[in-house]
Formats: sequence, C-alpha cells, structure tokens
Amino acid sequence: MARLAGNLKSKLVLASVGLALAFTPMMAQAKGGHGPRVTFEELDADGNGSITKAEMQAHRNARFASADTNGDGSLSRDELVAHAKAGKEGRMERRVDKMMKRMDADGNGSLSKEEMVDAGGKNKGNRFSRLDKDGNGEISKAEFEEMGKKGKGRKQKN
Repeated sequence: MARLAGNLKSKLVLASVGLALAFTPMMAQAKGGHGPRVTFEELDADGNGSITKAEMQAHRNARFASADTNGDGSLSRDELVAHAKAGKEGRMERRVDKMMKRMDADGNGSLSKEEMVDAGGKNKGNRFSRLDKDGNGEISKAEFEEMGKKGKGRKQKN
C-alpha cells in the first residue's frame, strides 16, 4: 500500500512539473513576463487554426523531453537549471540581435563607439541634462535615485 502511495505521489509530482513546463510560457506571455514564449502556431501542430488537448499534451511532452537530457523520465535540479539557462540565453541572443539590427548603421556586424553613442536617437546626448533636474550641472543623490525609481516603474508596467 505504501509503495502504491509513493508511486502515485511521484506520478503527481511528475505531472505537476510537466504542466508547469507546458503552461509557464503561456502564463509568462499573458502576464508580460520574461519566460519562454510559446506561439499559437507552435501549439497548433496541424495548422488548422485551433489547438486541441492532444496538441497541448504533445507540446508539453516535447518540452519535458527536451529538459530531460538523460532520458530517465524525471527532471533533476541540474536539468531544470540547464533548461532555464537555455531559455535565458535564447532571450539574450534575441535582444542582442535586435540591438545589432537597430544600431549597426554601417551593417558590418559590429558596433563602433560612435554607433553606440548615436543610438540614443532624439534623446542622444541629453541624458545628463535629463537627470540634472535642477540644472545646476551636477547630479545629486536624490536626482540619481529618482532615475532608478523611474526605471523600475517602467519595467513593472510591461
């Protein structure tokens, strides 16, 4: 009886992890989070314009299998960490690609100091004056801290 309860418990834990892997991307997308994003097209495997329960399960199983690198049917801490890092690296690479596309004016695949400075667009060169609210030519601790508060608020709104 105890063995049956233990087996049931391990299956419930496995199912919970599987569900978390499947639904985390959708929840992150809905909340504007920074987790891996899944598109409708990725879930709609047959391309018919709707997602079935079987397609959701297949996607969940594929995500689980990709995280289960040793194929033992369970996810160790190391496998979960590696899976999370892989998602982070992918997001970082996409951000860098966007930055390169936006800022590499001469298209040579690298950013010069001038391209980095010129990237400010209409706000180019006036960051100091935007921070120096009282216009005294210096940034006080209060002005500096205010900049940090505005940055945090902007991140939370997204």
